Amino acid sequence: MITINDMKKIGPEFIEDFISRAKNGEKYSFKGRITSVRKHAERVFFDLSDHTGTIQVVMEKCNFKDCKKVSALNPGSYIEALGVYSNSRNPPEIKAESIKIISEAVLPLSPTPWEIDGLSADNVNQIFSYTGFYLANPQRAAVLKIKTNFVKALHDYFHNNKFTLVEPPILTDKILYETEKAVRAEVHGEKVFLSQCATFELEPLAMVFGKVYTISPAFRNEKGGSKRHLAEYTHAKAEALFVDINDLMALAGDSIYNAMIKTVEISKRELDFLKINIDLESLNPKNYVSMTYDEAVEILHKNGSNTVYGEGLARSDEMILTKHVGNKYLWVKFLPFASEGFPYKKVPGSPHLSMTCDLIAPHGAGEMVGVAEKTTDMEEIIDNLIKKGKKEDIKKYWKYVLLRKYGLPPHGGIGAAPERIIYGLLGLNHIRLTKPWPRYPDRRINPTKEDKLNPWRNKEIEGIIKKFSLK
Repeated sequence: MITINDMKKIGPEFIEDFISRAKNGEKYSFKGRITSVRKHAERVFFDLSDHTGTIQVVMEKCNFKDCKKVSALNPGSYIEALGVYSNSRNPPEIKAESIKIISEAVLPLSPTPWEIDGLSADNVNQIFSYTGFYLANPQRAAVLKIKTNFVKALHDYFHNNKFTLVEPPILTDKILYETEKAVRAEVHGEKVFLSQCATFELEPLAMVFGKVYTISPAFRNEKGGSKRHLAEYTHAKAEALFVDINDLMALAGDSIYNAMIKTVEISKRELDFLKINIDLESLNPKNYVSMTYDEAVEILHKNGSNTVYGEGLARSDEMILTKHVGNKYLWVKFLPFASEGFPYKKVPGSPHLSMTCDLIAPHGAGEMVGVAEKTTDMEEIIDNLIKKGKKEDIKKYWKYVLLRKYGLPPHGGIGAAPERIIYGLLGLNHIRLTKPWPRYPDRRINPTKEDKLNPWRNKEIEGIIKKFSLK
């Protein structure tokens, strides 16, 4: 029977854990991946690295089996080194008495993932053409780890505040935004969409659990070349009964702020490595400022913007507004109904505006989180559907509409994309750096003809393909 302590031993030992248990002068065996090789006279130095740190293996003499083969290993190979541990240097080292080759990296990949800056725009083609190899790049790995820590912290926040984690479907017949921005799919002969937003399912789930949330995939067919949009991203959504727009603004700000506090705490190694300092005080909700959409448009026109009243705000508008308020986080309230989703409640007495609010970040990342009160009036939601050009598709939404006839009380929700938040707070040059395999317009998912099979023209692979093609 496997115990909890046994579970901790499954898989690799991380370098930080090894260093914490290893004693100076004692002999140990350690398995790891070579990220750098240096040769000086008869000595060979191997750096072994993972996302927790680095340890150096020193091979001083070629006096064991396969040592010549070992000394010729390339970065990317895995070895098991046996020798005496020393923590007198940085990084700590193992003076190897023997080294066993676990797996070899013989692919002519140059530069290696550890020789380049993974966040530099100069290396885009290398990193995203061969993503599976270059995920090992330390800068890329650090960003992905920070985002993972942030998502985990969001989960903890909602759990601690008695929100129930729920599982909305990815395949759906309903979309929140424009049809042309939906990603289509076919399943069991049915033409459906990939989810743009989980709001249709979160509302009935909120009637069961009172407060619910999901952190799940969302898809939009974004055709523009914006540095802050992806076709596939993570959507953090929460829904609660008996809330108004002020409650939702408080929830949105508090959740992001507290999750980021925890993220900074547990991501110190990654943030130090990237030389990034996150200004938590500016992220504190007590330091946010707010204005209405009407006030925002007035300020924009005074600052030379050509934004038409009733349209959504452009990125340039957002930057003008945040600069106007001293580069603080800015809530813009009561956004135009024309630019928002049809389930959202309209402002009483101003039906051209909606009971929605966006938090705009001051670092150019734009909308960080949006909140919305939802309508509970059946006539209003049908009118909204028609005004949004969905009259012919109303039958798809009937069950959702009829919740308003089965006790749906006042409610609302918040929505945010962790990728957008991390992109902005880390000051990255493109949101693609926040996803392992990002989907964006100028990077094809389906490889080009040259990439489809064996781009290195490796004779061994070609021979294996030919061998099995003849069977």
